[in-house]
Amino acid sequence: MRMLKFRSFANSILGLALTLIPSVPWAHAQGEVKLSQPIGGDILPGGSFVQTDIKSSFVFSRLIPFAIRYLVGLAAALAVIAIMVGGYQYLTAYGDTEKHKNATKTIAWAVLGLILAITSYAIVSLITSIRFGA
Repeated sequence: MRMLKFRSFANSILGLALTLIPSVPWAHAQGEVKLSQPIGGDILPGGSFVQTDIKSSFVFSRLIPFAIRYLVGLAAALAVIAIMVGGYQYLTAYGDTEKHKNATKTIAWAVLGLILAITSYAIVSLITSIRFGA
């Protein structure tokens, strides 16, 4: 019974608050809304960077390529570290065939990861250097 009274009181307060809050002028779209316009326009961070079309917007022209290049560089660094760890395992195997197989697998997977990181960096560089349209 006590919980029911609390819920009805909370709902009353919430309803009163929602009716008294004035509508926010930037929340209502005036005219056509383009895909490249962020909600809130220039109010939100990055809103002043938005251009007239999506391909020249800040997010697609600078932020996403930077993030992808950073992550690809991180993957390449981790692959090089894994190659070094595999080399250490290979050197310390001392004739143990099981350790030798594990070290060989580590080096092989690390080299594969390095090849994938270099290939993905090349693809991202190629795609971001292409100019679409005019």
